[in-house]
Amino acid sequence: MSYTINYKISGDFLKVELSGSYPLEKFKEISKDIDKVVDENRIGRIMVDLRNFKDRFGVFDGLGHIEKFRDESKLLRYAILDDIANKEKNDFFENASFNRGFNLLFFYEEEQAKKWLQIEAGDQPEKVLVREY
Repeated sequence: MSYTINYKISGDFLKVELSGSYPLEKFKEISKDIDKVVDENRIGRIMVDLRNFKDRFGVFDGLGHIEKFRDESKLLRYAILDDIANKEKNDFFENASFNRGFNLLFFYEEEQAKKWLQIEAGDQPEKVLVREY
């Protein structure tokens, strides 16, 4: 199994595009990698695009990972972009995250996510990082 993380950074905005497949029990590694980029670049707004990532949490697995999120992440604004077919699981994850103090919403259209994050349509990334595993 392999996956790619494509980071696009513009000011305090980070777009993360995940593609491929990865064992969900190793999710913490992906999360730590994203946290490192957030810290190094003083990110405040994040869009995570999961549309080309094959794996998803079950309801209870997702809840366990929410409990392990860093407290610093409560200061960030997350827009998670996914396929509408995953909406039922995503709704639970979104509500559980919100109830624990995280500013995280799921979107199924990129333009809506950008609007919520207050991202201008023409913004071009200042920095691009690609990590393949």
